[in-house]
Amino acid sequence: MMTDLEPPQIRATTGLELAAGVFSKCSAGLAKQLAVSLTSGRRDSKQTEFRIGINGDLFGGMQAPIEVGTRRVDIAYVNPSAMVAMAFRGKGYYKQKMHLRVLGCFPSWDRIAMVVSKDLGVKSLGDIERRKIPLRVSTRFSGVNNATYYTISTILSQYGVSFEKIKRWGGQVQECARPFAPERLKGIAKGSINAVFDEGISTVGGWLDQALENGYEIIPLDPGIVKKLEQIGYSRAVLPKSRYRQLKEDALTIDFSGWALVTHKWLPNSVAWAAIETIDERQKVIPVDDDEPLNMRNLCHGTEKCPLKIPLHPGAAKYYREKGYM
Repeated sequence: MMTDLEPPQIRATTGLELAAGVFSKCSAGLAKQLAVSLTSGRRDSKQTEFRIGINGDLFGGMQAPIEVGTRRVDIAYVNPSAMVAMAFRGKGYYKQKMHLRVLGCFPSWDRIAMVVSKDLGVKSLGDIERRKIPLRVSTRFSGVNNATYYTISTILSQYGVSFEKIKRWGGQVQECARPFAPERLKGIAKGSINAVFDEGISTVGGWLDQALENGYEIIPLDPGIVKKLEQIGYSRAVLPKSRYRQLKEDALTIDFSGWALVTHKWLPNSVAWAAIETIDERQKVIPVDDDEPLNMRNLCHGTEKCPLKIPLHPGAAKYYREKGYM
């Protein structure tokens, strides 16, 4: 159909639609790290450049807030939202404060779960260090700026434990790409592993449910440890007994929820507005890690599934207010 767009806009729009269509049809066989760049040529050098980075070692892990904060990309997804708070404060992994703003937070309910076999008689993670237990533990991949591995390692360090120490005590560490890795589920069923430290627990019948059915138990974090973790950006949460019937009471842990759509404070208000307007227009087709459809109100208010840890970008906030979502 005829359009009022100029030829460069027509070609750029075609390219973006082509990339989205090809990925949706062939995603199983294509790489997952997404980098979209709208850059200037010599004839339009005064126009605003714009970059989105999603997934991969660079844009999908601990490095993503740094890429945004240093303006190498303008928008990225960050999970969990706790990492955004950590980068905003310049705590933990981040050695300086990042000038970040959030456009919204997509839903994803999750928690860290530290699970060990009942046979070990562990009541606190501190028991592991005191008894120098040679655990056969399953966790996530290391060495890829992985937020899960970093978080688990940070928790263990508060108890004087590390994966290297576990190995020195004669234990074994199984690193998995995903919470539902077949080798982990097989190990849980056969008892060849006796501990699992991970997240990705929201799925009914998932790895945590299977572990609890096979003689493992959740080890709650100590309140004093959680308080220290809160100081660097994490939030306290519980694994509820209403969800996990094997629990006698809620188990204290830290939150791992939320896919924050993050930008920096220098993003023009008009671009931030356009980003949220686009999500609003296409909310029925945007996939989410939740059992309910995307809700624009939750995106900007902050809920248990969508924790807002830092200020909204003013351009995004203006859109939410004017459309009645705030």
